[in-house]
Amino acid sequence: MTKTQKQLDKRIRQQLTIACEQIKDNVEGFSFLTHSAHLNNLPSKFKVSCYFIDDIALEQAKQKNQFDYIEQLICNALASLNIHIKANAISFSKQP
Repeated sequence: MTKTQKQLDKRIRQQLTIACEQIKDNVEGFSFLTHSAHLNNLPSKFKVSCYFIDDIALEQAKQKNQFDYIEQLICNALASLNIHIKANAISFSKQP
């Protein structure tokens, strides 16, 4: 990994950490998020996985249309780094 890629990875992690904390504060039952990215092929190889504490919390968030809020928050956080992903790059499930 080049120095530039390391710096970008660090900024991505910082932005996603901020987004994660905001989601935790506003979405009941949200646990954490992870991401995977091929830094040489952004944004097409960028994925974000969002996890809820259980199936009940996942279903409640879905019923309250909170997925849109989460997707928007994550997309905006990455857009601040000039990484523009589509909502389908974000998945939701219960924590493993």
